[in-house]
Amino acid sequence: MKKKLPIICNAVSAVLVIVFVIKCIIDYKQYLASFGSAPFSVWIFMNVLYLLLPAAIVFAIGVIVKKKQ
Repeated sequence: MKKKLPIICNAVSAVLVIVFVIKCIIDYKQYLASFGSAPFSVWIFMNVLYLLLPAAIVFAIGVIVKKKQ
């Protein structure tokens, strides 16, 4: 299992990055500034917190585990 962990971490990280891109595109198409919602950059920031930050953490874990092998 330890040999597969870096591969799994990288795969999960890649999936999270792909989901981030798709979610940003969907949010952009649904965003309407005229209704007094938050600026679009806030939506992007929230997507970064929920998707890219965990992707970076999982990727870092995969790199650290691979170096220790």
